[in-house]
Amino acid sequence: MKLKYNFVVRNVAGQTVALAIEQSNCEFNGMIKLNSVGEFIFKLLQNEISEEDLVIEITKQYDVSFDNAKNSLAPYLETLRKNNLITE
Repeated sequence: MKLKYNFVVRNVAGQTVALAIEQSNCEFNGMIKLNSVGEFIFKLLQNEISEEDLVIEITKQYDVSFDNAKNSLAPYLETLRKNNLITE
């Protein structure tokens, strides 16, 4: 899976946000607020990565179990899918 659009992740006024860039901003012209975990996942999704590899990276970064990471990741990915932001 991978982000469908080209995004840049920046800190704006103390808040981390993702903004579509290049031609992507014609298709997605919003801004996405990210917490630190969301930012980490969003950056990983800028390149092709499997869901299992995402979970593994989360366990390495945040010292959580595989099951906890997987269960926490599922709703985040569902939101991205619902908003048509990732390709699989």
